[in-house]
Amino acid sequence: MHSNLATVPAWAPIGQYADWYQSHLGEPVPDVLLHPTPMVEVLAHHRERWGHVERFDDFWPLLTYDRFDADAWVDLMRDAGMSYTVFVSKHHDGLCWWDAPGTDRTVRRDGPRRDVMREFARACARAGVVFGTYYSLLDWADPRYPTDAYVDEVLHPQVIDLVERYGSAVLWGDGHWGHGPDRWRSEELIARARDLQPDLIVNDRWWIAEPDVITYEYQTPDDIVDRPWELCRGIGHSFCHNRAERAEHHMTAHQIIALLTEVVAKGGHLLLNVGPAADGTIPDLQAAPLRRAGAWVQQHLDMIERSRPWSTWGDEHVRYLVPTGGDDVVGHHDDGRPAGEVVDAVVVGETRLAALGRSAGTVTSITSHDGANLNWEQDDGGLRIRRVDRTPTGLAAVYRIHVEPSSSAPIELFDPATMRMLTPPPTEIGERLADARPGSIVQLGDGLHAGPVEVPAGVTLRGYGHDRTTIVAEGPTVVRLGAGARLEHVSVRCDTPRLAWFPLPVVRAEGDGSVVLGCSVDGHVEVAAGTDEVKVRATALTGVIATDADRITVSRCRLRGMRWDVGVDITGGYGHTVDSCEMHDHLCAIRLTRSLDSTVRGNVITARWWGIHLVDTEASHVHANAAASTMRAVDVDGGTHAEVSGNAVADGDSGCIVERGASDATVSGNRWERCRIGLLAWDAGPLTHHGNAAIDLHEPDHSLTIGP
Repeated sequence: MHSNLATVPAWAPIGQYADWYQSHLGEPVPDVLLHPTPMVEVLAHHRERWGHVERFDDFWPLLTYDRFDADAWVDLMRDAGMSYTVFVSKHHDGLCWWDAPGTDRTVRRDGPRRDVMREFARACARAGVVFGTYYSLLDWADPRYPTDAYVDEVLHPQVIDLVERYGSAVLWGDGHWGHGPDRWRSEELIARARDLQPDLIVNDRWWIAEPDVITYEYQTPDDIVDRPWELCRGIGHSFCHNRAERAEHHMTAHQIIALLTEVVAKGGHLLLNVGPAADGTIPDLQAAPLRRAGAWVQQHLDMIERSRPWSTWGDEHVRYLVPTGGDDVVGHHDDGRPAGEVVDAVVVGETRLAALGRSAGTVTSITSHDGANLNWEQDDGGLRIRRVDRTPTGLAAVYRIHVEPSSSAPIELFDPATMRMLTPPPTEIGERLADARPGSIVQLGDGLHAGPVEVPAGVTLRGYGHDRTTIVAEGPTVVRLGAGARLEHVSVRCDTPRLAWFPLPVVRAEGDGSVVLGCSVDGHVEVAAGTDEVKVRATALTGVIATDADRITVSRCRLRGMRWDVGVDITGGYGHTVDSCEMHDHLCAIRLTRSLDSTVRGNVITARWWGIHLVDTEASHVHANAAASTMRAVDVDGGTHAEVSGNAVADGDSGCIVERGASDATVSGNRWERCRIGLLAWDAGPLTHHGNAAIDLHEPDHSLTIGP
């Protein structure tokens, strides 16, 4: 349950977090990370809607909660099939939803003038819902932050109060990034809390050595995680209520079920954020899909709460779970062999279960949870299920499948441990490169090859394909390329885990004219300062990073991020080209900073907040790119003579932003469809714009906005 003082304006560009409104206004607040501040979209909105409100704190009287009903909140939770809650007791703005010690910034003194959190906690207790609390270590309002006085007089007493007086069974920390565990004295604090509540659950945002739960935000892990974890996200793009979001920006009931079952099949829990309005009610755009999804959850509650992941979690169409309410093994044959196992399959897409081909065993029976008559066919390609009477499946069909081990399975000559011992170690390739001369091609064979590797100037290191030839090393930089060196058709992997959103340089181009071609890089390609004409082509990777290099080319590549990072991030230099790439799941797909005469063209982009971000560049050309579901498709942030032309943008917030003194920009021939606004120029210099098409905007009169 996520609310703060920003719940009054309840507004952010689509894709941003409305709870950060104070930072988006540009008020001087500490430890702002990743989020842009100020945000010109928020400044424009605030001028139009809240021009009479000078300061963020002036919203206090409008946070009334006059229609707040704690039991109604709990009724919604129960209708949705939820078993526990995490209430935002204090967000970054310092507003405390209870009579917190060490501060006067509470809802008992201003706004609602009632102890909202106590009412909700008691309602949860009456309904048997486990009550937990979110607490932000970051505090934008307290002048003592982040001194020892803040830690001693605010942080520690308030957290202990949540456990001691309010019975918080979960402590969900956040806002921790500004300082480390020594500043917060995290271990001491959590130890005191656990003395009060031995069964306390603590997430991993307190900087303690042994958290109970790993936290993922808005993005599920790729596979099954073998320790307790939780996915948190809003029903929309924002945690707090955001009035800019329409129905299509909220999850449907089907999407909620698809996400919930994916999370459970990967061994996790789903913490789905709800953002109340300023009067304390839950907007229907959030409540309606929750209730509809909840009807399905109630029917399958035993499966959701008492199951474990199978050998594979599934795919985009189906999730697999093993029930734990009874024996996993279904009887035995007369000779003592186990008769198989039970697998629950939740089908959210096509009814083709690829993981249940004949190699997984023989399917002996299938029953549908809704009693539908079924036919099925199993072959090497998977299991296909057909509902004979063509009855509708609802939000998702659930099938209980009995699988018997195949009697025709091959006899294992060696056990897996023996096979691992017989697997040859990675091949050393350093000696082969030592004798290579400019113009030489060093061919690597199939299998693993040990790095780190330094490819000499003018030498080509080539594999048989990224699916056949792999170079692996423990350190972060696996391959270094000299001047004119080439790395072709290999997979490059390092065993060093990536730290948060920071780049992981797996390949480093250290000389002029070096090339990475047709590779798969499990991390980033880093281009060294002072180099010229480095090329990365037809490669799958996380990103490309460079500072003060010239004429970098990134073309026909596939880049995928982790939602908080930058795809192509180039600072300085001139003549760069980012051409015909596919880029997904980055915070910012392409960022050029202080570069000259660079071109970004023909790329296909989906990103969270920025598609293409030009920061203080000169003569940049952004042409014929396609951006979808991205907050800012193109952001011209300072600089001169940017040309933004012929780009196609759909389902984002803005088509193009020109801001922070950007001058002599030209914006022409672009198509902006189903966005909130078209072109927003704010605090910009001379601007030329013509021939742009704004289609089906959420705010039709905002095809062009110029301010302040």
